[in-house]
Amino acid sequence: MKYLMFGEMMLRLRAPRFERLFQSYELEATFAGSEANVAVSLANFGEEAYFVTVFPENNIVAESAERELRKFGVRTDRIVYGDGRFGVYYIEQGSNLLPNKTYYDRDFSSMCLAGPGNIDWDHVFDDIDWFHVSGITSAISQSASDLNLEAIKIAREKGIIVSCDLNYRGNLWNYGKNATEVMPELAKNVDILFASESEID
Repeated sequence: MKYLMFGEMMLRLRAPRFERLFQSYELEATFAGSEANVAVSLANFGEEAYFVTVFPENNIVAESAERELRKFGVRTDRIVYGDGRFGVYYIEQGSNLLPNKTYYDRDFSSMCLAGPGNIDWDHVFDDIDWFHVSGITSAISQSASDLNLEAIKIAREKGIIVSCDLNYRGNLWNYGKNATEVMPELAKNVDILFASESEID
């Protein structure tokens, strides 16, 4: 079985040793993304896993992210390149009564700017059995949300199994719509939906 995951992969910058951001001059740099994490997990289990996203062209961070995926055995040959920048988020790791804090910097990222028609789904879905998305893509911009729904509907037309993790992130819905307006239409077009009890409420 061949699995394809779709979403944004970001640069993750974490303050070390439970510090606040820029308390010291160090930040730990890694890559992360809900859908990319699923691809890596499947590859680690020996499955054939592909990841598709929109990366900025001629970008050293995007090139490093691709290498990181390939290091874990994830196929990256269906990644698309476009305008924009590479999304970033910052983490302050909590300790005891101090909670984790996440700060997103993904406006005008390539995935944020992408929309319907930017990805050749006939090529991307070639020989794919299972397609996985998350609600995070629908949260970052109207165009990305429309692209997420376009992908799901085309996958269903092709007879591909479609799964979605609602993955609600309240601080991402900033473009004029909220999750309750967008996600029901997306959810009714998938075969398998992953959600916590609070996300369904």
